[in-house]
Amino acid sequence: MICVRNDVRSRLAGVLLTITLAACGGDDNDRTAPGPRQVNPAVSSLLDSVDAIGTGGAGLLSSYPAYADLALASNRAGGTVQLRFSCARCDISVSAAGVTVGANQYLTIPFASLEASADTDVLVTDRVSGAQATYTLRARPADHPRYTVGAQAGAAPGDLYLTPFDPSGFAAPYAYLVGNDGSLKYYHRNRRGEMHDFKKTVIAGGAVRYSFYDGAARAIRVMDADFNLLANVTPLPFPDGNTYALDLHDHVILADGHYVLGVQAAKTVNNIPALPGQALFVGGAGLQEINNGVAVFNWLSTDHAQLYACSSQDNNFAQSNGADYAHWSSLTVDGDGNWLAAFRHLDAVLKIDRAGASGAVAWILGGPCDQFGLAAGQTFSRPHHARRAPDGRLTLFDNGNAGGVSRALAFNLDEAGRTLVANDPALPGFTPLPIDARFSPNLGSAQLLGGTRLLVGWGSFTGLLSDVTEFDATNGAVTMRLTLLPSDYSNGYFSYRAQKFP
Repeated sequence: MICVRNDVRSRLAGVLLTITLAACGGDDNDRTAPGPRQVNPAVSSLLDSVDAIGTGGAGLLSSYPAYADLALASNRAGGTVQLRFSCARCDISVSAAGVTVGANQYLTIPFASLEASADTDVLVTDRVSGAQATYTLRARPADHPRYTVGAQAGAAPGDLYLTPFDPSGFAAPYAYLVGNDGSLKYYHRNRRGEMHDFKKTVIAGGAVRYSFYDGAARAIRVMDADFNLLANVTPLPFPDGNTYALDLHDHVILADGHYVLGVQAAKTVNNIPALPGQALFVGGAGLQEINNGVAVFNWLSTDHAQLYACSSQDNNFAQSNGADYAHWSSLTVDGDGNWLAAFRHLDAVLKIDRAGASGAVAWILGGPCDQFGLAAGQTFSRPHHARRAPDGRLTLFDNGNAGGVSRALAFNLDEAGRTLVANDPALPGFTPLPIDARFSPNLGSAQLLGGTRLLVGWGSFTGLLSDVTEFDATNGAVTMRLTLLPSDYSNGYFSYRAQKFP
């Protein structure tokens, strides 16, 4: 199969790129013509509505019975949809997938896949006049973001989680679960409000939870193994009396009802050491742990006055205009129970004391306040995604705004000695992992998988190639790439972050 990419978002700089690929997330054959197709009005005029119950209880994007194309807000490969045509006084039959029901009855339609070949025609017949209308229940909406997947030899096992969104804001945002074979296994489409940080969590006892930031609900959407909504999680009041806006960057599920969220803590402070005694409005960053509806731990950057001097960007505090001096970008709970948090505008990763409940900053890696003595080639700028790798190292996606080149980095830290490990040839204190030389000014992720595979989500990037790339971390060979394609609905898409889970 040959898929052609022609992206006007400055990625190709006027060059047409053609790539041979193993799989494609949709092609021109599954696009509908501009404007909705309409069915026989002799049938549609009899109907009051058409509705459906799909994955996680998702309904149709439109219930208008005059339109022939029906699509769901959410669907999954291997799932079923309950479809119903309703009317007060009519005698109709509804037939699909070898089954026939009457008016106001649900018809079960299976979807073996989410490819266009799984689209299902539904025949509605007026038993009185004999008039017929054919509807098509689409496996996925016509405006779904298309993608290509290639170079899959040796890719790490697991499913890929990403959130395609249109940076221009015109096309609908999606959450995607893509199988290791390149097939779309699940999608969720929002009518409005972006989705970010789609992930899978296995909690104690083995229960699976799916979650993402849902901009429509302004909450973290938490779902069960069948994608049924369990909770929309939002911040609670902080001890200072403020209930801050939820931050989209990251979240952690510790157990059912037990979460860690980030917030945008804009507030007036009077503890900036360089401006003593002045009440100034700043844009701080906050973290909150919620357990069964109670905020059991709260952390605000503004409570740690030493961090004001650690900022590399948006730190003109005297303007009192909400300086976004910290800009939290990721969080993970470390093996010792403390928190590892990346802060874009501090150019740093912080370890925060959660195990001891003090909230103290245990150490700072990178930035103006670096405590590990990083050499010039080991520093990073505008980090976006810090994680503890299976081998114990701290991995980081470095947007690299200072140098114009993004990197994936691994640090082997001697936390007690506040230095990099110097005597471990297998796991050096600092390793720039081999990836493509390109620039992602913001967003992005780096995930060191088991073995030698490194998954990079490029976020908002310039140049060519892919939105997601998996590398052999020993030699930089590409083992998988996924590229989001422009379409009739958008000039192009980015994914905030990309992660793989088994």
